[in-house]
Amino acid sequence: MNDAPTLQWSVHPLVEEARFKSAALCLTLVIIPVLTFVSFGELLFGVISLVTLIASMSRYLFPTSYRLDGSGLETEHLWWKKRRTWSDFARARIRSDGLFLSPLKRPHRLDSFRGEFLRFHHNRESVSSFVEQHVDC
Repeated sequence: MNDAPTLQWSVHPLVEEARFKSAALCLTLVIIPVLTFVSFGELLFGVISLVTLIASMSRYLFPTSYRLDGSGLETEHLWWKKRRTWSDFARARIRSDGLFLSPLKRPHRLDSFRGEFLRFHHNRESVSSFVEQHVDC
């Protein structure tokens, strides 16, 4: 690590998004496992559907922390911490709610599997300018 400035923030969409949207998601997380249990008559299937839904929606349900510095970026979500260097990325795309970093020079169907999405938290300009210093936008 070097003496370059760092940028840190945390995002928790469940709390930050509109209450109706979050409430609808939570209601769905209750209704679908209950319907699965009722339709199959097995509690195990209801539990499996609940775990699957929570796992697939974990980026929305639980907070994610980001840290950018001169050598790369670090994301921390639940128990996983991932560190990637700026040389891993070939381009960046600014979206309405975040910034997508891709290791591929041109858009490709594998982008979502290999890239990294940094969700903004009232810091769009600072994140964009920080990433522009290290990756082509």
